Amino acid sequence: MVNVSVITRRELGAYFLSPIAYVVLTAFALGQGLLFAPVLTPAVHLASAAQWALSMPVVLMIVGIPLLTMRLLAEETHSGTVETLMTAPVTELEVVLGKFVGAVLFATIMMVPMALEVAYLRLLGPMDAGPLLSGFLGAFLMTSQFIAIGLLCSALTRVQIASAIVSFVLLLGLYFLGLLGGDSSSTVVQVLRYIAPPSHYSGFLKGIVDTRSLAYFVITTVTFLFLTVKALELRKWR
Repeated sequence: MVNVSVITRRELGAYFLSPIAYVVLTAFALGQGLLFAPVLTPAVHLASAAQWALSMPVVLMIVGIPLLTMRLLAEETHSGTVETLMTAPVTELEVVLGKFVGAVLFATIMMVPMALEVAYLRLLGPMDAGPLLSGFLGAFLMTSQFIAIGLLCSALTRVQIASAIVSFVLLLGLYFLGLLGGDSSSTVVQVLRYIAPPSHYSGFLKGIVDTRSLAYFVITTVTFLFLTVKALELRKWR
């Protein structure tokens, strides 16, 4: 775990030294604010406004996460430093976990505007804390899943922009799967909707912490991290 914490600190430091990180932070905060402002009307329904504030990261993260994860492994592969890292006394699993945790921590900072918006709504009147807490949990789980997908794309590519494009297309595709006919009884449609992260995140927004949705996010995140480890192992033996 010592190696994981060292790599995590290194990645966090690299984020704060990277201009793209500040661009993403600023764009995310502006996007969150611009999407939230229209609901602040005199007749605002607090619970609906809070649900709207918590649902916006789905769209914003589809753009932001690929930009944050594109450099994690693709940059090191392109520069040749990944070979140096792999010869150090660290395992592929430690490298992947360290980079993953660093990206998750930085993405958590990105969600501060969302937390401030919800806090502001609570100042306007009483609100049930259950859906708010479950909404934050869902946002964290979904963001972690997106980062695991982006990390795998970064491991499979040698150019940062290629990693960003591939992960963006994958995340966008997963998002649109959740928009397939909700009333359809087709087994194929239902399976495709189940694969889509928003289909599970919507329950958290309503205050429903379904163990099946928890398992979905945890299992898919672990699976993508496992595949990333295997991608690094295969690269070492080329």
